[in-house]
Amino acid sequence: MIETQTTRVIFFPVKGGAAKLQILYQTIAAHFGRKEHILLTVEDENAQTFTQDSLWKITDTSFLPHVATDDPTTDFIAITKTKNNVNGAKIAFNLCSTPLLIQSPPFRIIYEFEDLSHPNKNRLSSLRFDAYKEAHFMIESAAQHN
Repeated sequence: MIETQTTRVIFFPVKGGAAKLQILYQTIAAHFGRKEHILLTVEDENAQTFTQDSLWKITDTSFLPHVATDDPTTDFIAITKTKNNVNGAKIAFNLCSTPLLIQSPPFRIIYEFEDLSHPNKNRLSSLRFDAYKEAHFMIESAAQHN
């Protein structure tokens, strides 16, 4: 009998851009250190460029090798504008305003920001939460102090 695994969605409550970058970097670095592929989904080319540049500049002492692509890749860290799992990751960090509901193959973990910086951003976070709940994903809140 094959056991299906429920996707876990972990929301990080944040109030600003610096906290987002720190959490993003730490999360990616943890999975990269375990040799796990991770997919970053972004809204558009500007967000893709910003995310790529941020990963190169966030620390002076180390960097995370990554690729910005919408095509299939074997790189451990991929930043894509599509909602396609371009690197076969089991882990994703959704940086889009809409939920990441890719079912085939399913992600083991999807990270999200619960953006508390503005009522509209918080509303979008709530809509993503509701969509994941409706999809029967396991939802958690990360214990972060910002």
